[in-house]
Amino acid sequence: MRRVILILLIIIQILFFINYSINDGIIFYNIYIWFILSILSVITGISAFRSEPNLNESRQIHSYFSLALIIIALTSILFIFYIAIMQPYYL
Repeated sequence: MRRVILILLIIIQILFFINYSINDGIIFYNIYIWFILSILSVITGISAFRSEPNLNESRQIHSYFSLALIIIALTSILFIFYIAIMQPYYL
């Protein structure tokens, strides 16, 4: 179940990047949700990385998904700061 949550959070983060690249005009509606979700993703990724996987999960795969979520979420936060500095009219 944790792996599914990690994968869904990764997909949601990627969809925000795709949403910005396709139509950056409506990003000001989503930027606050994106930021909150990124913070929650970092917290979830760190707690998943520190926890042990279930009996039927591979430790290595569990760590890869956790690290991927942390990296993508931190990239999202940095990208949101970039948007806030370079294009403040989106806020």
